[in-house]
Amino acid sequence: MVENTPNRQPAHSRAQRPASGLGMRLVGAVLQIVGCLLLLVAANRIRMTGTVLNSPYRSLPIWQTLLVTTGMLCTGVVVLYAGRRLSRHGRRHFTRVLRSPHELGSEPFVLFLRPFSEDRKTFQSGSAFSGHGSALSLFMSAGMENPSSQTLEEGISRTFQRFARLLAVGQPGEKLPLPGADKLYLPLDGWQPIVSELLTRARLVVLVAAPGPGTLWEFSEAVRLLPPARLILLVLSDDTLAHEPSAYDHFRRSVPEAFAARDAHVRPPLLPDCPPLRHPDRLLWEPAVRGIVRFDAAWTPEFVRLDPTAVRALTHLGRAKKLARQQIDPLLERLQRALP
Repeated sequence: MVENTPNRQPAHSRAQRPASGLGMRLVGAVLQIVGCLLLLVAANRIRMTGTVLNSPYRSLPIWQTLLVTTGMLCTGVVVLYAGRRLSRHGRRHFTRVLRSPHELGSEPFVLFLRPFSEDRKTFQSGSAFSGHGSALSLFMSAGMENPSSQTLEEGISRTFQRFARLLAVGQPGEKLPLPGADKLYLPLDGWQPIVSELLTRARLVVLVAAPGPGTLWEFSEAVRLLPPARLILLVLSDDTLAHEPSAYDHFRRSVPEAFAARDAHVRPPLLPDCPPLRHPDRLLWEPAVRGIVRFDAAWTPEFVRLDPTAVRALTHLGRAKKLARQQIDPLLERLQRALP
């Protein structure tokens, strides 16, 4: 990858077409509205099915009534999904792309570091603290209660915007930057000194705890350069079975070896296990972000588990809002008080 210079526009920003992106967002919004309406009509028909079937005045045979309702439900799901995807892709044309770190000037920023392998998850998943479960529950909850097509990275960006704008290193070779954080594209060779400089300048560093040599190097460099209050680890949910190690487990087991390979004088923090849910039998959905690890002044970690079983509400959206209010907001306030 060729290093971008201040007088040369990055290829990724040249590929951005704001007019096309705006059109995609408008069409996507219309499709989402149509999809939600179809789902509402289908849900109402399902609710009224018993009354219609028992009515002597029904105009359609039973099998036709069920076929029409099923067709409406399936069409609504497909249209809603297409609208969400189109809206997300349209927002890629509006992501801010920096030519070089010098463009930041004195502007404060939150540095978001993650393995590029996680980008597919952050683009396809829902917002940071929404639930995910079966495909049907995802469509129904996202479409009926939260029609936003916000991605995980966009949710993370909005969550931490109280500190500063989110900045991430863009994945080499991608045609368009993902929506969410501002993007800075680095050369394939010699990227480490630039990341080190960004670490020292960032107001806060948010690092996704997932295995990968680049991420392990970034974690060790952050521990070497930063005071503990300016680093947090983000633990994402994954699809591993209960008896299988998660991405976070692989990450924390790899940390001692990664630190030993770099500098024996920098001791790695002893990362804790993921705490259990308060009521595992009540788990209906899990946030896309499983938890956040913060550090005290002595680099002692604290794993704050986002536990949907510890809150009660009538709807999925209500539970997500209550989870944010009771578990996430207090943590962010503590982080903000500890930062300069």
